[in-house]
Amino acid sequence: MFKPAFAAVLVASCCSAAANTTEHTNIEHISIYANRTATPQQDVLASITVLERDDIVARQANDLPALLAQLPGINLSRDGGRGQNSSVYIRGGNTGHTLVIIDGVRSGSATLGYKTLSMLPLELIERIEVVRGPRAAWYGSDALSGVIAITTRRSSAVELNANVGSDGQAGTDISLSHAVDQLTLRATAGVSRADGYNVQPAQDQDRDGYNQKFVKVAADYQTALGLWSAQADVNSGFYQFDTDFGNEDEADTLSRAYLLGWQHQLGQWQHQAQLSRNLDSDTTFGPDSRSPFVTERDEFNYQAATDITDALSFVGGVNWYHEQVDQSATAYEETSRINRAIFAGFNYQYSALQLEAAVRRDLVNQYGGQNTWQLAAGYQLAEHWLIRASRGSAFKLPTFNELYYPDFANPDLQPQESISDEVALVYQGDALTAELAWFDRDVTNLIQGVQQAENVLLATVQGIEFTIKQQWRQYSSQFSYTWLDTENQTSGKKLERRPENTVNWRGSYDADKWSAFVTADYQSATYQGADWLTGEDRPYAPAHTLWGVGASYTLSPALTLRAKVDNLFDKDYYTSHGYATQGTNFGLSISYTPQ
Repeated sequence: MFKPAFAAVLVASCCSAAANTTEHTNIEHISIYANRTATPQQDVLASITVLERDDIVARQANDLPALLAQLPGINLSRDGGRGQNSSVYIRGGNTGHTLVIIDGVRSGSATLGYKTLSMLPLELIERIEVVRGPRAAWYGSDALSGVIAITTRRSSAVELNANVGSDGQAGTDISLSHAVDQLTLRATAGVSRADGYNVQPAQDQDRDGYNQKFVKVAADYQTALGLWSAQADVNSGFYQFDTDFGNEDEADTLSRAYLLGWQHQLGQWQHQAQLSRNLDSDTTFGPDSRSPFVTERDEFNYQAATDITDALSFVGGVNWYHEQVDQSATAYEETSRINRAIFAGFNYQYSALQLEAAVRRDLVNQYGGQNTWQLAAGYQLAEHWLIRASRGSAFKLPTFNELYYPDFANPDLQPQESISDEVALVYQGDALTAELAWFDRDVTNLIQGVQQAENVLLATVQGIEFTIKQQWRQYSSQFSYTWLDTENQTSGKKLERRPENTVNWRGSYDADKWSAFVTADYQSATYQGADWLTGEDRPYAPAHTLWGVGASYTLSPALTLRAKVDNLFDKDYYTSHGYATQGTNFGLSISYTPQ
C-alpha cells in the first residue's frame, strides 16, 4: 500500500541533498520536436522529458514500454511481456492519443491508429523525447495528449552488445560508423528472443515468447547545396500471445521504413524536407485461420525557419501523407485516405517574457478541414523561477478498424477533438530542477465501445504532475508524482486503466568505474473497464509498488558489464485484467567499444 510519508521522505531527501550541493554535473538537453526547432529544454513552454543514448542504456529497461513507464505522466497497461500488446497512456489519454514520430516521420498502423511499441527494440534507439500535452498544431491528428519522438541509432563508433535474462531472454547487436570526406555511413543490426512466460494462466497453459531481427543502414552526404541523408530500417519478428476469444494466438510482425532527407541553410532561412514510406504489417494466426493487417503510409514534409528579428522567430511548412490498407482480415468499405496540411508558428522573447503561437489546417478527404492551434506564455519570475501557461486544441481521426471492421465498426464516427490547458511553475537551478504542473483536457466525441465503437459526448481529464531532479556530487535522484482524475461524462465512470496516483523514483550513485541505482514505482488501484461479454465492470486492479536495483562496472575503457533485477520482492500484480506479469527477473549485459 502506498503511504504519503514514503513520497515525502523521497522528496525531502532530494531537497536536502540539493541544498548542500557543491558541484554540478547536469548536461543541458535540447528539445527538437516540441516546437519543430532545436531549443534548450528550459526554454520550451511545455512539459518534456529527453533521454539520450547514455540515459537509455543506464536505465537497463526490459523494453521500450517499460522504459516509458518510468517517466513522469505516463502509465502502462500490458497484456503480457515483450511482443504482447501494451498500452501507453500520457496524462490520461488513450494509447491512440499519443503520436509516435520516428526520425521525424509519423509512425504506426492505419488500422489500429497507433504505433505498437513492444516490438520496437531499445537497441535501435539513440534518443527519446516525450512531450506531454497537445501538439496537433504542429503535427496534426493523434497528438491529443502528447508526442513520443524517437531518433534511431546514430553511432559514431563501433559498438557490440550482448544480453541475457530471465525466461530465456537473449540478444546481441552491433553498430558501425565510417566517415570518408563528406560522406558518413552508419549501420545497426541485431537479434533478440525469449521463451517468455504464461501471460494468461487461466486460459492457455503455454509460454508466450518472441524472436526478432532488426537492421538499419543510413548515409549522410554534405554538399554545397545542403546535407542529404538516406536510411532504411527493417524490423521483423514473431510473438505469441493469449486472448479471451478465438484461437489465433501467434503473430508475425514486420515494419519497414525508408527515408530521404535534405537540410540547408540559405541566408537567414533553415530549410528541411523529408520523403518517406512506412509499412506496418501484423498477421495473427492459429491452427485453422490467418488474419493479416498490412498498411502503408507515404509522407512528405517541408519546413522553413528563420529569425525575423532578435526577439521573433518563425517556423512554417507543409505536410502531406497517404494512408493505405493493403491487406486486411476482412474487406473494408474504404482502404485509403489522404491528408494535406499547412502549419506556421511564432516564438517571441523579450526580457523576461516569452510567447508562442502555432496554427495548422488539415484537409482530410473523408472529413474536410480540421483546424488546430496552440498558445503559450512564460514569464521569468526570478533568476531560477519560471511560470508558464498554455492552451491548445487537437483532434484524432477514426481508424479504419473503428470505421469499417465488421461487428464493431461505426461508419458514422466523427473525429475526436480536445481542448487542453496547462499551468506550471518551474525551478531551474544548478543542481536542482523541479516542476509543478496542473493540466486539464476536455475530449469531445471520444471513441469508446464494448460491443460497437461510438462517440462519447464528453470525457474529462485533469491532473497534477510534480517532478524533481537533483544532483549532489556522485549522487542523483529523480522523483515524479502524478495525480489523475478522469471521467466519462456520459456514464459517470472513470476511463479505464488510468490510476489516480502514480509515483516513480530513481536514486543512483556514480563512481569512477562503477555505478548503481535503485528504483521504486507505485500506482494506485485502477479501474479496469467493462467485460466484453457481459458489460459488467471488472474488479479494480490492486495498488502495487515495484522495486528494482541495478549496477554497472567498467572492466576496461572498452568493456562495460551491467546487471539489474526488476520486481525485486516478487510482487504479484497486474495492469490488465486477466493477464499475468513477470515476477522477480534479472538481466545481464555487456558492451564492447574498441578504443
